[in-house]
Amino acid sequence: MNPSDASVPVGFEDEHLVIAWKPHGLLTSGNSGRTFVQAVNRSVTDRSDNGLLPCHRLDFGTSGWVVFGKTAQAAREVGVLFERRRITKQYVALVHGDVPHSMAMAWPLDGKAASTHVERLAQGRMAGAGDVSFIRAQPITGRTHQIRRHLFAAGHGIVGDDRYEIPGERYTGKGLFLCAYSLEFEHPLDREVFIRLETPPSKKFRKLPFVHQSDFIQRFSLSSHE
Repeated sequence: MNPSDASVPVGFEDEHLVIAWKPHGLLTSGNSGRTFVQAVNRSVTDRSDNGLLPCHRLDFGTSGWVVFGKTAQAAREVGVLFERRRITKQYVALVHGDVPHSMAMAWPLDGKAASTHVERLAQGRMAGAGDVSFIRAQPITGRTHQIRRHLFAAGHGIVGDDRYEIPGERYTGKGLFLCAYSLEFEHPLDREVFIRLETPPSKKFRKLPFVHQSDFIQRFSLSSHE
């Protein structure tokens, strides 16, 4: 997506918040000329002169939902929800190796408690990556690169991850196979509103030869942003 493109997919918007879908290969924010914040600011007209404030970030290679505050107060309130673990995020990822049907990882990161739950959805082989598993992951805590680091420590690095890669299992294709497809929480400024967004993972997942389209129909909603 080009940040000058005004067609940013928005899943939720009111006078306080905007939740938009970030594609793979774009920084959430920063000093770069190409950031998702810039793209969303160009797309959303109902905002303050100072622009939207990202309440959290997704890595450059990760696609998925990102929450923005239209005011500093809204951004702070969402930040409090993240700190108190009141926001549920679910990811899908393609990882190296044969992952168990379910796996709980509770290894400290950066000296702080960290917990991630993983569920295997499918298994197969992928050209250039060998044996792989398609998984759903839910971070209970919110440490930096938590899912990537936990899976790497478990011996199941994410396919396309050039930072936490398993020796001998480097994927020569393009991009990181990680997508934040689901987000839900109680609106911090309007308690009558419960926000729940879920969309199918990005196209790169739907093209996996061992994951059938019927699996996506059963597991995910039918709307798509990529």
